[in-house]
Order: sequence, then structure tokens, then C-alpha cells
Amino acid sequence: MYALYAWGNFISEVGLDRRPAWLDPAVLRGEQQVIDESLMIGDTDTLLVDGPNTLFEIDDDDKNLVPGSELIGRDLSGVTWRVARIRAATDGTREDALRIVAAAEEDGDYSEEDERHEYNSVPVGEIVTLWEDDHGQWTLALVEL
Repeated sequence: MYALYAWGNFISEVGLDRRPAWLDPAVLRGEQQVIDESLMIGDTDTLLVDGPNTLFEIDDDDKNLVPGSELIGRDLSGVTWRVARIRAATDGTREDALRIVAAAEEDGDYSEEDERHEYNSVPVGEIVTLWEDDHGQWTLALVEL
């Protein structure tokens, strides 16, 4: 199985990473989408999200990211949280994940990163390929689970 994760400066610059809709229990269970016109990579269609597997940073701890499914029923009042790694909704195939990447590449200036990082910036599976846009707004990671 494969997954596509997306993150970058863009989501924090527009405040997308802290919008209350992320914590809706229906989103965290995967029953509903986060609907936001800002949730786009470049000028592509709105990114559909796998809420239960999107990774959250809690109390500024970027070393221990928590999947959305673990936040269901958790009281986060008074806690600092943000979306750290958005998992795109796919059918789990490499081809479907690459379809989303291809749409982003058509629209923007993305380059594939050949070097692998010692610190896995997505703490699930193994990163197969990373793409970054030339403006530092988005990083995309194809992850083999």
C-alpha cells in the first residue's frame, strides 16, 4: 500500500493547519471531508483528505506526530495543536498517489528530491520519493506503508 502526504509553509501561512474543522469527529473517523477552498496544491482541485491518517502535532512536539483517529474524543481545549502532515485520500495504490502528484506537477514548479533523509519526516512507512515546489510552499511524499 502507498500513501501521499503533503505539508509545507502554505498551510501555516493561511492558517489552514489550525482550523477547527480538522477536529470534527466525522473528519477524524473518515466519514466527512475538510471542505476549504484554501486546501489546494497550487491551482489543482481541492485536495481530498484522509482525516484518520492525517498527522497532528500536539503541544509543539514535532517528533511524535499523532494520527487523527487517535484524537477522537480527546479534549484538546488548552492544548496547542496543528495539522503537520496531510494525508491525501487515495485508494492505496501507487498509481492513485502519483495521479495527485502529476496534477500538482502540471500546475507548478515541482522537483523530485533524490536524496533520502535520515530523519523520516513522515513517521509511518518508508518514503519512496519526495517532491518540493520551487517556492518552498509544499512538500509531497510518496510513502510505502
